[in-house]
Amino acid sequence: MNTESKTAPAAIFYITKNGCELAGRVADLFPAAEVIKFNSALFAKKWAETGKIICIMATGIAVRAMSSLLEDKKTDPAVVLLDEKGDFVISLLSGHIGGANALAKKIADGIGARPVITTASDVQGKVALDMWAEAMGLYVEDFELLKKMSARIVNNKDIKVKVEGLSNNIKLPAGLVRVKTVREADMIISHRINKKDVLYLRPKVLCTGIGCNRGTTEKEIADVIGSVFERVGLSMRSISTLASIDLKKDEKGLVAFARDNGLEIEFYGKDELNRTAEEHDIKESGIVKAATGAVAVAEPAALLSAKRISGKVSVIIPKEKRGNVTLAIALAELAL
Repeated sequence: MNTESKTAPAAIFYITKNGCELAGRVADLFPAAEVIKFNSALFAKKWAETGKIICIMATGIAVRAMSSLLEDKKTDPAVVLLDEKGDFVISLLSGHIGGANALAKKIADGIGARPVITTASDVQGKVALDMWAEAMGLYVEDFELLKKMSARIVNNKDIKVKVEGLSNNIKLPAGLVRVKTVREADMIISHRINKKDVLYLRPKVLCTGIGCNRGTTEKEIADVIGSVFERVGLSMRSISTLASIDLKKDEKGLVAFARDNGLEIEFYGKDELNRTAEEHDIKESGIVKAATGAVAVAEPAALLSAKRISGKVSVIIPKEKRGNVTLAIALAELAL
């Protein structure tokens, strides 16, 4: 969602006494929701804090309050608007990515109102590409191109899609048609970097195993990962997780790299790593074993992480040591 970083509860703004009474009914649907008498300063404050804003007021007032706050559909909160009688719930802003359409439907169901949804794909009963991509866990590289593709679908034109590196039974919704070659494609779903100027959706299928010396900096880790991914033609947007040995839980450079790139790190004990190394016939490193008790770190950690995603995994980049960093990449094959 575009509002994952906005953790404050929903904000419900009202102006009149009747609006306040309706706000109380709506608040029952949202634990910890804040009911606030409208003023522009509080509205701006909550805009920066919450992913859900519910307005019970005239549309013009809400639009004027929002006008100076709008930034990007990927970061703006979901905004819905109700009339004071509670007859209609209008999805006003961030209908798909922000979740305003779903929010309007939830409120309408809860208070017995009618949801008003105006996005073309919903009106026509066609797939909303942004919501489909999010549901499939696909990172969208270019939202402007995504908007153009969505426009084609609502204008009854198919999108030609090339799927690379995933299970062949990936399910495409109506309006998306599978093609066999990159040359034919309008859209490519792949963890690999291609040079064709089309829309890329990146599946989270790469697990990166990391070993590093104590005190390795975030910059060195970033440089090694970036250079390896670039050299082998893989997209860093397809990284699902980082993985390492549990001795590295307090490794500041590694933790900082994960935090600054929005990635989770999974840590494994030496026994898990050793069992996986034996299972996959990974060569023992005497230096690593002497230091950690594990026969290897990067490759088995990558495989263990990938196994949490899929039963079909493989090492696609065996361990590489560069300076203080050792890196390996495993692929988790998905059936989306």
